[in-house]
Amino acid sequence: MRTKNAHIILLFLTLLLPFRLSAQVLTLDSCLNMARRNNAQLQKAAIEVEKAKQVKNQALTKYFPKVAVTAVGYHSLYPLVEVGINDVTNSAVRDLLNVLYGSYGASLGLNSTLSLFQYGYHAGVTAIQPVFVGGKIVEGNKLAKVGVEAAQLQYDIALRDVLEEVEESYWLVVGLKEKESTIQSTKALLDTIHRVVSSAAKAGLTLQSDVLQVELKQSEIHRNEIQLTNALHLATRALCLAIGIEDADSLPLAEVDTTHHFLLPVEESISLQSPEAQLMELQVRAAQLQKKMVVADALPQIMVGANYGYGKIAANDLRHGIGSNVGNGALFVTMTIPITQWWETGHKIKQSNLSLNEARLDQQEVQRKLQLRNSQAYSNMCEAALMVNELEKSLTNVNETFRLTNANYSAGLATITDLLAIQTSQLKVQNDLTDARISLIVTTRRYYDLINTK
Repeated sequence: MRTKNAHIILLFLTLLLPFRLSAQVLTLDSCLNMARRNNAQLQKAAIEVEKAKQVKNQALTKYFPKVAVTAVGYHSLYPLVEVGINDVTNSAVRDLLNVLYGSYGASLGLNSTLSLFQYGYHAGVTAIQPVFVGGKIVEGNKLAKVGVEAAQLQYDIALRDVLEEVEESYWLVVGLKEKESTIQSTKALLDTIHRVVSSAAKAGLTLQSDVLQVELKQSEIHRNEIQLTNALHLATRALCLAIGIEDADSLPLAEVDTTHHFLLPVEESISLQSPEAQLMELQVRAAQLQKKMVVADALPQIMVGANYGYGKIAANDLRHGIGSNVGNGALFVTMTIPITQWWETGHKIKQSNLSLNEARLDQQEVQRKLQLRNSQAYSNMCEAALMVNELEKSLTNVNETFRLTNANYSAGLATITDLLAIQTSQLKVQNDLTDARISLIVTTRRYYDLINTK
């Protein structure tokens, strides 16, 4: 019974295994999606966007009144102010007060000295609303909005660069795997040649040196295989890093066909809607807004406010002390006209003009660099397409040459050296064609990423 159950479990696991493996196969699109979710560079760029939004929210609060609540209480050992009849400097008034106090002070329970500020409290709320601050609040909000747009463009550029890196890493792994298959085919071919040559040498039909030449070629291919394995391992780890997963010695990539042929488009000029072009435009706009904020420092500032408070300052011989226990309020207006800052602001405005001119020069330079970058991307794509065409022709020729040389060797009309030389050329052309096909795929995608905008 246990054996039967074990067979059922084993059969279930056997049926389930292919589905688990197929679910783990990575395509280019799945790698790009994983990079969007997991790449650390993109996560940092997204954080910068959120930080810029918070700065914008902070600037928005400048439109609203500033409200502050204050409360003060104190109690001193002795009154801070004591004023008596003898402190009056006018002698006539002082004498009159002494007479009055001598006649009525004792009966009324009055002291000859008035004590103030020994203890007291005050609590109040103040609201100040800016009416005009030279346009600084308005321009500051515009500048904060520009900051959000710039951060979003930086994210778009980072996303494009990361996806390009992922795609290059993906196709590098695909290309190395194809080269690995080519080397395995070459090894199988050399094993066949080795068996034929060894048999011929034992029969005395060829020299033992032919066998040694084949074995030297097998050793060379084995060394190439070691280097290729190491390169594939490093490329796989680079892809893991780009898509944000843990390092792996190998990844189950979906089989792809790299023999596609592309119709080359006509070269397009740089679009003004490219992220870099928009970013430079925002830089110029930011410089203009910063200049306006500098000018605002030299303009008058007007604010209105309101205050309401409740408090009391104790004083002897006064029933309610100084102040009121029922509260009091006031409205006020303030206007500040900077005078001594005008000279300083004039130099700041000149500095802002220089910064604005610098931003415009940067914009022009970036436009030229973007145009050069697009032209270079187009040239790289065309070069890769031409290389693929030429190498496909070369591979056809070298395969035919190898077939004829192999036939001639079997007929005794060619040496093993000739055969191995053609085989070496065959391997090189095949690997070069693999690189050219991968390069064509990458450069084509790169060009379309540059010319296509949102």
